[in-house]
Amino acid sequence: MKIKRDWSNSDMRSVMRGEAMHYFSGGQHYYVSKDWYVWFLGNSTRYSIFHTFLWKYGNGEMVSYTDLTRTEKIGSQRLKIDSIKATIREGLNLGYIQAFKSEKDRRVTMYSFDDSILQEVTDYCFMMRRNRMWESASFISQGSTATINKELANAGMKKEWFDSINSFISLLAGTAKAVFGQEQLPNVIAIDKNKNKNKS
Repeated sequence: MKIKRDWSNSDMRSVMRGEAMHYFSGGQHYYVSKDWYVWFLGNSTRYSIFHTFLWKYGNGEMVSYTDLTRTEKIGSQRLKIDSIKATIREGLNLGYIQAFKSEKDRRVTMYSFDDSILQEVTDYCFMMRRNRMWESASFISQGSTATINKELANAGMKKEWFDSINSFISLLAGTAKAVFGQEQLPNVIAIDKNKNKNKS
């Protein structure tokens, strides 16, 4: 169900400025000029294929043509088989993709990132995670409004998210005090998990 929200002008400016920052932060990494980055993210078909490769690798799987025919690009358009085949051939020739015969059926070819770019792709993904964290913290602390913060707080949180956030905040508190010093951050307190367990 579509939620109808009534935004004030200040809310609209805040959200749009925040979304623009997401675009700018997307370029804050070491690989903006790398050939593999320019190739994969240079058009909508390769961009979509790149994210299918990320998803499958993240799940410990390889990519099949079936996976790619289910991939959608901007406008919810499924990728066409001729375009997929041409893109895969080009990626293989450039050394960005490697091919394997399926163990279940030797007639089927599976694909993954080439080993030569795997470390760089992983480092790129880490920096994107880092940039989104910085971007979110900056937006909430400086660019947001009370109305937007209320909407974000009501955006369907789950208990496991809070557990993960608590764990991260504890790590962040220790790091922050090491960087800025105890006297600069007197109200930042790392969570003592063992202490909480002893109370229960």
